[in-house]
Amino acid sequence: MVILINEYDKPILDNLEDTTLAAQMRDQLKDFYGAINPMDVYLRFVFLTGVSNFLRPGFLSNLNNLKDITLDRRYSSICGYP
Repeated sequence: MVILINEYDKPILDNLEDTTLAAQMRDQLKDFYGAINPMDVYLRFVFLTGVSNFLRPGFLSNLNNLKDITLDRRYSSICGYP
């Protein structure tokens, strides 16, 4: 199975002015990403895009084996730079 999540951080970034709503979005995303973790044995590839670095947000802590390929030349064409 392959999972593509585009703009994984958008619900939070869209609500930065309303910290209560942003916190609710963070908690919901944490639950969502936590549900993916038990599927690890079935996952071949998971690709997350977003603005913020995924190594920092706590709501992704339920996922394991994350690797940031943003600046890896081998993946430059899919990360949007030549």
